[in-house]
Amino acid sequence: MKLFRGMQRSDYQDVLRALGYFIDDHGYTDVRIMETEDGLVLQGRVAERRSLGEASYDTFLITDEDIKTMVRDAFMRRGQKPPAYSE
Repeated sequence: MKLFRGMQRSDYQDVLRALGYFIDDHGYTDVRIMETEDGLVLQGRVAERRSLGEASYDTFLITDEDIKTMVRDAFMRRGQKPPAYSE
């Protein structure tokens, strides 16, 4: 991920907390998170999908911009000032 380049510290805790909200909001289980140069690939199993031919996993590429938005929204839900990301 390019998100943390140039920062003094990488705060994965905030990113994982925001991803956890996304995962809970969608009701995913058996979650996989893979970090790539382009962001994060997140896969989550959808419990109610059991029909033949129906994909049981949703897959997302969550870009650095998506992560910034998710973290900002998470801070705002908690009534806190969001972190500032430098470009």
